[in-house]
Amino acid sequence: MSDSQQGRECRIRLRAYRIWLDAGCPDGAAMEHWRMAEEQEAVDAEVEIASEDSFPASDPPSYTGTVGPE
Repeated sequence: MSDSQQGRECRIRLRAYRIWLDAGCPDGAAMEHWRMAEEQEAVDAEVEIASEDSFPASDPPSYTGTVGPE
């Protein structure tokens, strides 16, 4: 298993544990909590990828020094 896969699984495990705690530590819901944690992890990954592909709106447009055709 690669480091990124191990990191992802660790994040899911911790998130599932927190979901379990928030639910009052019920018995028999481990798979549901794991599924919820996987879904949340996937959403977070999508948001991270989307934010990497964008730039802040406050950045001015780049200036190339040219001003249309002459």
